[in-house]
Amino acid sequence: MKIQRIKPLDVEQFPVVLEEGVLYISEPCELAAHKCCCGCGEDVITPLNPARWRIVRSGEVVSLIPSVGNWKFACRSHYWIRSNQVIQSFDLTDDEVAEVFEEDRQDRDRYIATRGPQDNGVPGESSGLTGVRRRWFGWLR
Repeated sequence: MKIQRIKPLDVEQFPVVLEEGVLYISEPCELAAHKCCCGCGEDVITPLNPARWRIVRSGEVVSLIPSVGNWKFACRSHYWIRSNQVIQSFDLTDDEVAEVFEEDRQDRDRYIATRGPQDNGVPGESSGLTGVRRRWFGWLR
């Protein structure tokens, strides 16, 4: 079953079994976790740092930025979590996925250059909207 709405839950430790429809957030651990919103049952772990993902809060409403692309899972799902809503994306080709990975690598390199080699997170969002991401954000608006 596809998840359309997600409930944020702040935790100190993650449960052994994640519940569908819950976005577990541990700011002390700098991680968020949830079951894949396509319903496949895979656990999705998102590191929280400026080069990867971040949580934007407005009271009990959260957004996880940027999008979640599960291209290494069998489902290959891609979606956004915005204001507790799950917004499903369109499918990406293998070439588009490769383009996103390359943009992420470039973002990581830029981030490391500004932060130093001890901070080597992998980014999830380009500083400029290029290629596939321009298509995503245009579609999302």
